[in-house]
Amino acid sequence: MKTMINLTDSRYDLERFTSAQDLHTFLTGFDGIELMHLDTDFRGIISDDLVIGYHITQPEYWLDFWNGRMDLCAAEFDTPEKAVKYYKGSDPEALVRHFRTEYENACFHQAEYMVIHVSDAGIFEEITGQYHYTDGDVIRGFCEIINEALPQQEDGPLVLLENLWQPGLTFLDPEMTALLLEGVRYPRKGIMLDTGHLMHTNPSLHTQKEAVSYIHQRLDEHGDLCRYIRGIHLNQSITGKVMKRFQAHPPVPASTYEERTAQLFDYIFQIDLHRPFICEGVRELVERIAPLYLTYEFISRDRAEHQNMLRRQQRIYCCH
Repeated sequence: MKTMINLTDSRYDLERFTSAQDLHTFLTGFDGIELMHLDTDFRGIISDDLVIGYHITQPEYWLDFWNGRMDLCAAEFDTPEKAVKYYKGSDPEALVRHFRTEYENACFHQAEYMVIHVSDAGIFEEITGQYHYTDGDVIRGFCEIINEALPQQEDGPLVLLENLWQPGLTFLDPEMTALLLEGVRYPRKGIMLDTGHLMHTNPSLHTQKEAVSYIHQRLDEHGDLCRYIRGIHLNQSITGKVMKRFQAHPPVPASTYEERTAQLFDYIFQIDLHRPFICEGVRELVERIAPLYLTYEFISRDRAEHQNMLRRQQRIYCCH
């Protein structure tokens, strides 16, 4: 098993390091990073030998666009022009081009695996939890796109499909998980199980210990499908009370797309905390899954906080 940290190449993340050697020192005890490409690393802080995983960027709201419903996209973004800018094209094939480019980026960095979210939701669908599409709708649409975008026979990076709590791969329904795995024709595929995201599917969780039991239940239900879990994003967010509060009393939608996006960020940053998963049973949970890749995926404000999170996670994982 290889153990990584998550890192972007944004200036906000990379300004924490004085040099490539400084990043190497920071990574002592880890095998490398799971990279998300957001900017240009002008200082050469991240060397390709550190990149083990590549987490792609992708639209969160895309199925209406793929289905040719530009009227709905225009309503989401205020105008058709904003929708075209968001998708970088006016035709649904823009989504195929985006995923193909990200696959090429993963190959360029010689990543062993790449991570793709399988979900779809508009801004206020996310906030209210009231969704237009089902898991099956999203999974079928995703498979159509990804099967066009990725080669069918390729000795490329392992493609790991990540669970979220919006429609798509939620890891709640084994039939839907099987539908996804069977529908993606790319041969080197698996699941990236995000423990924090799975917690969001049960807003009644109150403690990390309850979350460990809940994840075991979902694994029990999936049975032999668990063999496809090749990676884990290890983190926790026990924020069900916040989710319930937003859903019971959602904010009034702002008048512009940009303002509504700010409302979404306010919501996401309160629920998807990505904090260390530090309770009894976490080590046993990881050992049960036995992934190839374990990423300590945290959100931190600065280097000191990030390092503290990593040490706390490593200490709990190693000591229980």
